[in-house]
Amino acid sequence: MNSMTGYGHAELKTKSGKFIVEIASVNSRFLDFYIKLPRSLSFLELRVKELISKKISRGKVNVNVDLEEAESMPGKYLINSRAVKEYYQQLKAVKKNLNLSGEITIRDILLLPDIAESELYNIDLEESWKLMQKVIDKALTAMITMRQKEGKALLKVMNQKLDLMNKTILEIEKKSHNSIEVYRDKLSRRIKELLETPLTDSKRLEEEIVLFADRTDITEELTRLRIHIEQFGKTLSQKEQIGKKLNFILQEMNRETNTIGAKCSEFSISSQVIYLKEEIEKLREQVQNIE
Repeated sequence: MNSMTGYGHAELKTKSGKFIVEIASVNSRFLDFYIKLPRSLSFLELRVKELISKKISRGKVNVNVDLEEAESMPGKYLINSRAVKEYYQQLKAVKKNLNLSGEITIRDILLLPDIAESELYNIDLEESWKLMQKVIDKALTAMITMRQKEGKALLKVMNQKLDLMNKTILEIEKKSHNSIEVYRDKLSRRIKELLETPLTDSKRLEEEIVLFADRTDITEELTRLRIHIEQFGKTLSQKEQIGKKLNFILQEMNRETNTIGAKCSEFSISSQVIYLKEEIEKLREQVQNIE
């Protein structure tokens, strides 16, 4: 079982410079990307998405790739003379139209975008991708390892919660049987108080108790709840994408728990139903981070 939270970092020195890759992921309903690449390699974004999509299926993934170019690279930075001229002419026109004072300096122009740019030296596309893929794979492996570690920790916590929930169901089962006898005694005492005479005909009393037992019978709900808990535990051990399936099972668990609470008004049972609902909600929060 994998968590959707993870982080990976990797670096690779090449003749063109040093690649630095950071990949981080958080929970998301789907697989979403935010990718930042060097301008000279921005055309590789689709390949990056395809590469990561083969390894993970859910999560919001942030990918940042930096390329620290080597000092030996030819014509590392150039002034864009055409852009300088265009900006200067436009600034002169604005100054004249608005009747502005002051001189237009080189400093003013250098602050404008696209004045300095990297020289468009020949780039071997496939070689660049080969190198970048190598370092992304390394960072991705580190992130997936962290997601697996987080998933293992979540699995342990969830299994502990399932065990506690099963114990609580056993307690509810015992108390639900006792509640019928408690109701019998309470009803008998109340009837005696009203009649102020001993109750000789118990037929009507027994009929009332049968009706009560039928209305408060939670055997089926407890059985289904046990089955859902067992399904949840088995799903946790599966290797495919399980987050959405777990969410569905939790909905069914919550439905059965609500029905049990509605049928049983006794405080000792109601308090344990509340506990079950709290545990289901905690599981739901944890499931949001499972791939």
